[in-house]
Amino acid sequence: MPSPRPYKRQLRNLLIHRPLQREYTLLMLAVMMVVCLVVSFVIHATMKQAFLGSPYRIGRVSPYEVLSEVNNLLVVRVSLTLFMSVLVATLIGIVFLHRVAGPVYRFRMTLKRMAGGEIPEDMRLRDRDYFTEVAAEFNNVFKYLRGKKNSTIEIAENLEKISSSENLKDPVRNELQDMAQSLKKW
Repeated sequence: MPSPRPYKRQLRNLLIHRPLQREYTLLMLAVMMVVCLVVSFVIHATMKQAFLGSPYRIGRVSPYEVLSEVNNLLVVRVSLTLFMSVLVATLIGIVFLHRVAGPVYRFRMTLKRMAGGEIPEDMRLRDRDYFTEVAAEFNNVFKYLRGKKNSTIEIAENLEKISSSENLKDPVRNELQDMAQSLKKW
């Protein structure tokens, strides 16, 4: 039996990144509206061609044959239209989601570098990328960590100065030098 969720599912939990999800939803709605218009135009044009532009006359040819031919034309044309619309929607989705995947990839690589002990340079994203606010927060963390690292180095240098004093006993001096070395490793 699956464990219960730690949160109650609500609309605000489904909309994690509102601008991204709103734009993608509107984009897909617009694509589907255009597809509906194109399909209706194809149906209209096919029916018009079958009844008005065809050399057939309803009096000479049975309506079943005309409708059968129209049905075949509609199946082919609507299928091609839907295939092309799915292809276009896929390409638009890839381009659109690239604006999401790029920053997520950059965040992942930055976190890997940080896990290796490095404090990366400030993160810059492309102008139209999403999650610029997250990149700004990363940059604040980097600035804070650089400040802490500089303070730690300064403390280590002060400990070395103190440990070089001649008034200290050897155990205290060794302890201070060990502390300074361990601070410098950070």
